[in-house]
Amino acid sequence: MNLGVVDRIRAAVYEVEHHTRATAPGAGQYTGEESRVYDWARRHTAHLEAEQQQAREAIIYRQGLEHAIAAGDTTVIRRHPCPQCGCYGLYWRAEARRAVCVNHYCTDDTGVSNTWELKRLAQDHIARQGAVARRAT
Repeated sequence: MNLGVVDRIRAAVYEVEHHTRATAPGAGQYTGEESRVYDWARRHTAHLEAEQQQAREAIIYRQGLEHAIAAGDTTVIRRHPCPQCGCYGLYWRAEARRAVCVNHYCTDDTGVSNTWELKRLAQDHIARQGAVARRAT
């Protein structure tokens, strides 16, 4: 058994539980199986405003990206557009723990390629999903 994986799962469960209890104090402590924590969080926060539900979903989505990257699948980053230029030219830079845009025009003020935390990619992804859902209804 890989203890690093166990620690990562425990940290993810703790983060979701902590976030859920902060936004829905009546939720109580999570005591179920680790694999069901997302269902528990959704059940206890279903009554919250859309923005708070999006924040929950962004945490869940970011954790999915983190788990995939930890398992060696960095291609999950390529499915996201760059938050700055919108192109699909992101790749994972492990040493920086950030996604990097390969568009040579997408740079900061010093000429360095823009980089993005997984948190930002997750927030943008969930926001796009919400926008699509609102347009579809």
